[in-house]
Amino acid sequence: MEVFEFVLIILTCVVASSVFDEFSRISIPVLQVIIGLIVALILPGVQEMRIDSELFLVLFIAPLLFNETREANPAALWKNHGSILSLAIGLVIAIVLSVGFTLHLLVPSIPLAAAFAFAAALGPTDAATVTALRSSVHLSNRQRTLLSGESLINDASGVVAFQFSVAAAVTGAFSALAATQSFAVLFIGGIVIGLMAGTLFSLLMAILSRMGFDDTTAHVLYEVISPFLIYLFAELCHVSGILAVVAGGLVMAQTTRRDTFTSTTAARQKLVSDNFWRIISFLINGTVFVLLGMQLPLAVTPGFNGGLSIFQILGVIATMTLILEGVRFLWLLVLEIRHGQHGLQFCGSDVETGTKADTKAPAGTRTSLLTNVLVTTIAGAKGAVTLSIALTLPYVIDSGAPFPQRELIITITAGTILASLLLADALLPRLAPKTVGNSLDERLRKGEIAVLEATTSELRSMMSDGRISEKYLPALRLTISRYTSRLFFERISTPEAARATMQMIRENNELQQSRLEELRLRHLKHHDTTPWSTILENLRSIRRSVGYINSLADIGMNAKTNNRIKIFINEAKYALKRLRNNSEIRQLEDNDRAYFQACLYAIELEYTEIDRLEEICRDESDPDRAAIAANLLVDHQSAVDSIWSRVNIGQEGAGTDMQRSYSLPYNLDTHEISPHFRQQIADARTYANDVDENALRVELDQIARLQYEGIIDREVASHLRENVYYLQMSIGD
Repeated sequence: MEVFEFVLIILTCVVASSVFDEFSRISIPVLQVIIGLIVALILPGVQEMRIDSELFLVLFIAPLLFNETREANPAALWKNHGSILSLAIGLVIAIVLSVGFTLHLLVPSIPLAAAFAFAAALGPTDAATVTALRSSVHLSNRQRTLLSGESLINDASGVVAFQFSVAAAVTGAFSALAATQSFAVLFIGGIVIGLMAGTLFSLLMAILSRMGFDDTTAHVLYEVISPFLIYLFAELCHVSGILAVVAGGLVMAQTTRRDTFTSTTAARQKLVSDNFWRIISFLINGTVFVLLGMQLPLAVTPGFNGGLSIFQILGVIATMTLILEGVRFLWLLVLEIRHGQHGLQFCGSDVETGTKADTKAPAGTRTSLLTNVLVTTIAGAKGAVTLSIALTLPYVIDSGAPFPQRELIITITAGTILASLLLADALLPRLAPKTVGNSLDERLRKGEIAVLEATTSELRSMMSDGRISEKYLPALRLTISRYTSRLFFERISTPEAARATMQMIRENNELQQSRLEELRLRHLKHHDTTPWSTILENLRSIRRSVGYINSLADIGMNAKTNNRIKIFINEAKYALKRLRNNSEIRQLEDNDRAYFQACLYAIELEYTEIDRLEEICRDESDPDRAAIAANLLVDHQSAVDSIWSRVNIGQEGAGTDMQRSYSLPYNLDTHEISPHFRQQIADARTYANDVDENALRVELDQIARLQYEGIIDREVASHLRENVYYLQMSIGD
């Protein structure tokens, strides 16, 4: 069969799987295996196609690993680095020894070195294989971190172990000392080359960006070609290309994360890059699983089954799967028990307790631990990387003879992968079911809250860690306030919380109205040169900018009749004064002073409500009311941070204690207006669209991450993305 026809058939199968996935309840990897099997039965010629082993390695494994580094969470990986390294290196060695010896005993025609190569190929896990399950499976934060970190690193350790085993099988010689030395060179050299290459690529991208070369298409293609170049360069240096790709990808990913909030160009590049990599990852994984399905008929084909019957092959596959999962389960069980003894949470816990685990836990706790370890065990299914490695087995050894039982090894590998996928598909939804509401509206509300919380947290992180230019800060503060407002109204949208929340809001609003009357009297006594109506107009604008809407923003509308007369007289005096001065500069200064003063009054109103909410939070007699107050408190503290930063340039990071201690009530006679006050208002208007576009891009990233982690399902993610797309189209209108 021609190569082009073969490629076209594979791509058609992958595309078809995405269509059938909409109507199927099984995971998409299993679906792709089934499609590949059906095609192989209809078109037996597809089994005759062969791909060069080295080409397969660089074409499939390098980009898959590079994409995993883009999605990795470095902080979470470092926090669990001990456990991850234990799984990625120690467990791989245990699997190579136990599975390799067992296969050699079961099938003596497979030499021990070749059996070790088979076992090394089974070392890597593929967290992407159960991604499709995550809408119906609940995995804790630690479980997700362990699986993602393990799959990122054990790919490299598995490939290195595989290459040593193949070398021993091909040459017929093996030296433990030489292997250790070579392993050290490959391992350390690969990491060093990867770090250097990743840094070089990042610097080159930064230089091109400074030179004005911001073409999105070229940028994405440059990023896509990077893993191939890093891999080939590392192989030329005779070190591990796989480790180089992982190290280089981590460096480039961190650089990209730091630079994503600088312009709409960077946001557009990140958005296109993410979508492009999702397509590449889906195509590569889909291709490998379709190929896996096409390999299955070889189990009954003479010359490919090593002289074993189909029942013998199934028995070997079942034994390999049992040994593989058993070793993994025992390793994880010991790991989690030791982890708990150091006072940290088990793999099934979402919350860090901060206290040492009880080694004499009751039976129910021990049962829960065993269940969670079993979930983590089965979730480490084998997938695209394992089959990619197995297909790189050479056809001949140094003597010119065929590689011993190559086809049988690939057949057993394919069967073991399929068995691990079927276990994950069948057991994970039952062992760790994800509880979601039956109503789409309820799931959408919970999903929206999760996305808004994650987006707001990321935006605040960007503002605090210096990832963005100072000129974007005023606009970013307003954007964060709007997200806080959206989050607030999503939280109070539940029927059980809405009534009590709105009642508390009305009570606090009345408290603010009373405080505003005190501020008005003080203003008329000390600052009668600025009309109170101007202060109110600015105050309402400020409140709307930090999330107040409708009547909550339009504070001060219920002024008494005699107060309105005084306000009118003061406005008339102010108008006459402006006519006499007839100075545009003076008018600008007065406008700045009025807005500045309104900011100070807005801060005092916020602290009035914060004091009340803190009092409610301390009341332990009504925990439900205290919980509502705690949610409201976060929003009002965010509002204070936003307004505070407008009137205190350069003190954006000032803590609440410092803000509160700043001589409330403020005295304009002693508090000078910053010369940059007008500039930051102008910057907020100038860069509002840029920051909003970047924030929406961050929101899309968080939707993708939460869907990948199984916190929101695919249907909810689709609706939330659609909402963001509408917001993107409305920017600038």
